[in-house]
Amino acid sequence: MNQLHREYRNKGLQFITIDKAGVILSSDQQLIDFEKGSLLKDVHPFFENIGVYFEDDSEYAKLECIHIEDRIFDIDFILNDDHTAVIILREGTDFYKRVQVMTQKRNESLIFQERLELKNQLLKEQEEFKNRFIANFSHELRNPLTLISSFSSMLMKKDINLDQQMLIEAIKSQSEKLRGILNDILDLSILKNSSLSLENAPFSLRKLLKNLQLNYTTSHLDLNFKVNIDTNVPKTIIGDKRRFEQVITNFIDNALKHNKGDSIEINIQENQRRANKVSLRIEVTNNEGIIPDILSDPKLENYTTIGHGDIEKTTGLSFSIARELAQLMDGDIRIKHCENGGTTQVANLKLSFPIHDEEIEEQVEKKTKPKVQLSEKIRTIIAEENSVSKMTALKILVSTGNFDTQVFTDPKNLLGAVENDEYDLILMSSSISQLDTIELISLIKEFANDHNKKIPIIGVTTQTAPEDIAALRKAGCKDVIKKPYTDDELTNTIYKRLNLKKFK
Repeated sequence: MNQLHREYRNKGLQFITIDKAGVILSSDQQLIDFEKGSLLKDVHPFFENIGVYFEDDSEYAKLECIHIEDRIFDIDFILNDDHTAVIILREGTDFYKRVQVMTQKRNESLIFQERLELKNQLLKEQEEFKNRFIANFSHELRNPLTLISSFSSMLMKKDINLDQQMLIEAIKSQSEKLRGILNDILDLSILKNSSLSLENAPFSLRKLLKNLQLNYTTSHLDLNFKVNIDTNVPKTIIGDKRRFEQVITNFIDNALKHNKGDSIEINIQENQRRANKVSLRIEVTNNEGIIPDILSDPKLENYTTIGHGDIEKTTGLSFSIARELAQLMDGDIRIKHCENGGTTQVANLKLSFPIHDEEIEEQVEKKTKPKVQLSEKIRTIIAEENSVSKMTALKILVSTGNFDTQVFTDPKNLLGAVENDEYDLILMSSSISQLDTIELISLIKEFANDHNKKIPIIGVTTQTAPEDIAALRKAGCKDVIKKPYTDDELTNTIYKRLNLKKFK
């Protein structure tokens, strides 16, 4: 024992000798004062049951991480042949504190990781819920909007008086606005998910602006609409014409909404060019009327309420889309107020232009087509279970006098029809009795007779995402009509996809 004392003295060790009754026989007092002759249990409650180790068959026991007062020890219990025992206290306070700090940091790291995973899961679920909500919202709106758009367009072609024409035009105008808002919501959702890709095709910048000027001055007769393009701006731009135009028309619409004067001006100039890349600065200025600069705030999602001046509300949805589109074009947009009380909206957009910059001739599709009159009717299947959509498509086709139409809402009846009869066309809804279009097209190809295996199928769908349209075309749809549609859009698509010679 003396040898042990000498070897471990001043090394964080203390030796205590006790008898079977727990009386302290000796102590080197290195760490804690143990009074000779006193009971060990009186020093600390931990030693209350130390006697059980005398009754154990084992001659050695080790106890770890024992808290005595404000210190931490490992304790060895060694039983001697004379029924005494040696208790060795090993100081471990610093070690256990370091372990505790390391364990705490590890636990905090695990907790942080779990919180991060939970947060990501929550964001994922929120995104999925938002996408489902938008999809359902879109689906529910597109069917009634199709009816409103189509029927108002059909009524406009009737012999009606001036008052009726004004009422129908108002209905048609508002349905087109709702259609635009719906498309804006879907566009913004796609942009937020970073799943939108821009087209890359040449177009004439000057012709685009000339058409915009013509459209807006025709609908706003008292408006002085000016367009200024610097001579060094390329004549032909390579990019997404529709999205580029969407940014500019958003600016114009904002300017018209808040304009208190009689003038709107568009200025386009070149910031810089490098190789075949050009940065364009587009400015739209209304001479009187303040557009809230909060629209430029990227945190703005849907709308903001403005509490100053005569501006109470302004929609931010379209501007949010314009901002996202500008970012896709490696640019930005912002609003600045002019000293004269007007506002200038600014977009800096990066695009490409051809090496040989010449004005291009763009193909302009004729919107007005002569009425189609057929001597033989087109035998048509409408596969649709939504009552509003059925009535809309049926009414449009019947009104032309060119279609012999049957409506099917049950897939079994539809498959029986294509197996036993002959048809010229199928208008296929997004789903029938929970059977989606792609599955149903596959079944039609399997069950149809030889004549109907080659029948043109045109998808009519509320699912308007690019990947959904591509899937329908891949499944065998000759064309896809997106709801809401007008009567002309439906019939023109059908006539374009059918060989009408056999019906004349």
